[in-house]
Amino acid sequence: MSFEAIKPVAILFSALIFMSAHSSAFHSDNWVRVVESEGNFSIKVPGDWRKSERKVADPVFGDILLHQYVLLDTFSSSEPMVYTLLYTDYPSDLVHQDSIDLMEEFFLATAESAEYSVAGKLIYSDELHNMKCPGYTWRIHYNQGEAVIRSRAYLCCSRLYIISVAGPSGQTPNERIFPFFDSFRLITPCIS
Repeated sequence: MSFEAIKPVAILFSALIFMSAHSSAFHSDNWVRVVESEGNFSIKVPGDWRKSERKVADPVFGDILLHQYVLLDTFSSSEPMVYTLLYTDYPSDLVHQDSIDLMEEFFLATAESAEYSVAGKLIYSDELHNMKCPGYTWRIHYNQGEAVIRSRAYLCCSRLYIISVAGPSGQTPNERIFPFFDSFRLITPCIS
């Protein structure tokens, strides 16, 4: 199966990151662990986030249900940050997790689609090895270099998770980003 076929879904994932009009604005220095049993994950967030779902007609896979969680953190009144977690289930035969070359191609296509969707520049991308599921991380500068998106993606069995933080370039403190990224956990491990 060609990975060009999944780019429309990856572009949609990336575009949804920026749909914060329906998100809840919140500022807190108190991070809380949220457990989403339906999504099989837990993660720490600096406030209450909003969940939404939408079906997307994909020409290759048919209808795909996208699950999105968004929080607009107003830690700075002039430069808010958007925390997003998206996930969807793909057909189980899309990519076998033991196929290293295909996994890298899959994740790179996802990162490049995110770059395209915001007319940005992919600054960094690399594999992640901090979970039992294959993972990838990337950073995109957009809005003429004034803003940045940092993302991590994991393919756990046939479920793709994309975790992102978007905010002002150069002003986004790591202590507002990495507690979110580093706290992501699966409730039940993926068994392939």
